[in-house]
Amino acid sequence: MPYYLKIISVFLLATVKFFYAPLYAYLIELNLTDSIITIVSGGVISFLFFYYISYFVIVSTKYVKPVAGKIVPRPLIKRYNDWLEKRENKRQNKRLFTRRNRFMVRLRMVGMWAIIFTTPVVISIPVGAFLLRKYYEHRHGVVWLAVVAIIVEGILLCWLIWNVPDLRP
Repeated sequence: MPYYLKIISVFLLATVKFFYAPLYAYLIELNLTDSIITIVSGGVISFLFFYYISYFVIVSTKYVKPVAGKIVPRPLIKRYNDWLEKRENKRQNKRLFTRRNRFMVRLRMVGMWAIIFTTPVVISIPVGAFLLRKYYEHRHGVVWLAVVAIIVEGILLCWLIWNVPDLRP
């Protein structure tokens, strides 16, 4: 595989699954400095892209639902409302919390710092960017803190994979 394709594949992996990108870079034999630059740039560009795109998603949902009610045919709306009613009855009878739901609730309770530090490693970057935009948009410097966290965690993950033999496959 040509070297530039290795860099592109690591970059694309880092945009979505940041935690696995250093391991992949090590397995395809990228050197440490190239992998750090590629992984960090992929994570930062991905975070900024999803953070600013999520604003349009959040705002557009306010306007799409009323317009959709006028455009969609009545039988589909009736079927959708029946489905909502059936779903609500199931939810009232059985309350189910999955591990993911509990994790998201705990994450929201802990706050902005937990989302910032867990976004690159535990949560994926798109989900973390959306959560930061939705709940902490009003805080100054949240974007810069998240970018710094991505840079630090990217460097740390790469350094650990290259220098700690027990972490390698």
